[in-house]
Amino acid sequence: MMKVPAVPGVPVVPKVLILSVALVIGASPALAQVDLSNVKGLVDQARTAFDSLDYENTIKALDSAIGAIEARPTPEARRLLPQAYDMRARALFGLGKDKEAAADFVSLVKVEPGYLLSGQVSPKILAVYDDVVKNNVTELRLTILPADSEVLLDGARVPANGTVPIAVGDHTLSVSRIGFRQVTQPFTAAAGAATVVDSLVLERTASVFKFVTAPAGVEVVIDGISHGITRPGPPPAEYAERAARSGVPASELSAVLTVMDLPIGAHRIEFKKDCFVRAERRQTVEQLDDFVLDPVKLEPAVASVSVTSNQPGTLVLIDGLQRGVAPMTIHDVCEGAHVVELKSQSGRYFQRVDARTGGKINISGTLRPAFAIVSASGPAALNTDLRLTIEKQFQSSQSVTLFAPPSDETAKTLAAEKLPADWLAFDSNKRPIGASAEVAAVMRGDLSQRLSRQFDSQGIASVTVPSAATRNRLVVSLLAAGSSDPDVIELDLDSPDATSLAVGRIDRGLSFFKPSLGITAVDVTDLEGPVVVAVDPNGPAAKSGIQPGDVVLKANSQPVPDAAALGNLLAGRKADEALTLDLKDRAGVAKKADTNIYMTPRLIGLNDQSLMVNKILVDLRNRLQSQADPVTDSVIRLNLAVALARAGNWSEARLELQRVKLNEGPGVGPGTVHYLLGLAAERMGNAAEAETAFRTAAASNALETEDGLPVKDLAEARLQGLQRRPGQ
Repeated sequence: MMKVPAVPGVPVVPKVLILSVALVIGASPALAQVDLSNVKGLVDQARTAFDSLDYENTIKALDSAIGAIEARPTPEARRLLPQAYDMRARALFGLGKDKEAAADFVSLVKVEPGYLLSGQVSPKILAVYDDVVKNNVTELRLTILPADSEVLLDGARVPANGTVPIAVGDHTLSVSRIGFRQVTQPFTAAAGAATVVDSLVLERTASVFKFVTAPAGVEVVIDGISHGITRPGPPPAEYAERAARSGVPASELSAVLTVMDLPIGAHRIEFKKDCFVRAERRQTVEQLDDFVLDPVKLEPAVASVSVTSNQPGTLVLIDGLQRGVAPMTIHDVCEGAHVVELKSQSGRYFQRVDARTGGKINISGTLRPAFAIVSASGPAALNTDLRLTIEKQFQSSQSVTLFAPPSDETAKTLAAEKLPADWLAFDSNKRPIGASAEVAAVMRGDLSQRLSRQFDSQGIASVTVPSAATRNRLVVSLLAAGSSDPDVIELDLDSPDATSLAVGRIDRGLSFFKPSLGITAVDVTDLEGPVVVAVDPNGPAAKSGIQPGDVVLKANSQPVPDAAALGNLLAGRKADEALTLDLKDRAGVAKKADTNIYMTPRLIGLNDQSLMVNKILVDLRNRLQSQADPVTDSVIRLNLAVALARAGNWSEARLELQRVKLNEGPGVGPGTVHYLLGLAAERMGNAAEAETAFRTAAASNALETEDGLPVKDLAEARLQGLQRRPGQ
């Protein structure tokens, strides 16, 4: 028996004999792998020849097989070596080549020291093999603590306690365990003397914590420092009993996460995973040891969100991820802050919510046309996201939605377009600030179209702090998709009233029809009551016998002293509402007329600077999404065309005008449409088309707006202008 000499400062480690497994594992990964199926075929071929006592062909097949394995060994191929050496040695004996046979037995026991010959073996062969084993194989006896240490003999794993056969020669023993100092010792095993490693105790160097969680993917934080995330399991079998005691299904367990180097003292252990309730454990380390905690189960931290919408088929998104179509209830919304979004072709709805475990959130969304706030500029924009400030300030709007997309998304989009933050910066007088002055109107129109499409919105917006001296005064610029001329709104964060006024301005709606009798009445000096100067031949007034020159005295028995009074009286009436007028004709003869109210189209002014054209654009486009009667549809398109023209998009304005169909009558009518078509053609450089449209408009009695200038006069002035141009 041989004892391994001690090394100063290192526990005694015996010299050890190499195990067959070590040779199997020792193959170089750099070598090309042998064709295992070919080797197996050669071994099977040799077996057939051997069973037929054809020793020469047996040796030939095994020479090829062994040569292939030794030239390019793999663990799988090396497992075939013992039986290959065994079979070739016996075949060599059969041919009387005893010395070569003995050499193969030596190779065999070096590969697998504990190999036992099987089958029918002659006494002569047994004697030779026993002699080979006696001179080339010895024992390694191990007693190592801790018993679960990893023991490697020449890189191959062997039991920590017990006896194993090893080959005579040089070896290396390595003993390690987490939390203990590793011991590595080379030694030489001699024939006829067992190598003994007796009571080798590893020196502990650290405490070891082992964690298993349900589910996997849990971050383990000890004293505020993250020590990793548990990976999917399963854990070792010994955790099944611990899991059963903890009431955790074994199928939910993670693999073991091992943490070392925790010092002696009290420790706070936290277990964190998104969408789960955090857990905490306290553990005191009084001495270095192994600490195996029972499996830690985290409970889901989710709330439910029920969503309804004012539009069918509305897409529901949470934090930008599609979750389905409203109405719906989402039961797995993680605890924390979220953005719930409803989206359709005509608009959006946003609501920021704070979900609590077990909570129920009800959202009833009304979709409105949306402006994506894509940029912020000015001194105050350096320290805070002003886009979120504006989103909050306009949250009470009843007509549009202003929302701030994620900052990384807007930054990426602006960078792709090579746009600085102030590309859409204006002051309260709509004067460009900074880089905005360098952006041409045509470019703004193209950008508004592209960016609106990028953010799935009906328009885009920016917020600017024009002056460092008044940091709380902000200017919001709005651009509808395709518009090149922005609306600007100023608001003062220090004044709630100013914010209310700004919201009120953006919420100011349009009425597209005006109550009418189909007459035009004016005041005449020294005459009591308005005088009828025009009658729509298709209107209710003409049908009830009212004629030009009639004077209106009363309406439903109420005196009507002038045209303004008549207008006020009509303003509150509804379509088809009955009205009885007391009149006198040109001769002064009293008469009555029973008539009905009808609605005449209204049109925004082409030069009315008080209007928020971009807001009107998104509003009108939204209204066209819903079903309307042909007349209402035409009036909406007519107003949309004017808004598009105001926004600099004359080509799209022309397309909308071509779809408008109005009846003849006083006020806004077909002549108005032709006049606007003439303006569009003129702006687009088509003089012939403009002249044709203006001539048609000049032959009508329509007005520019319901109470504007006669289209006839405006069209004639345009025709004269065309004739004065060179080449006309």
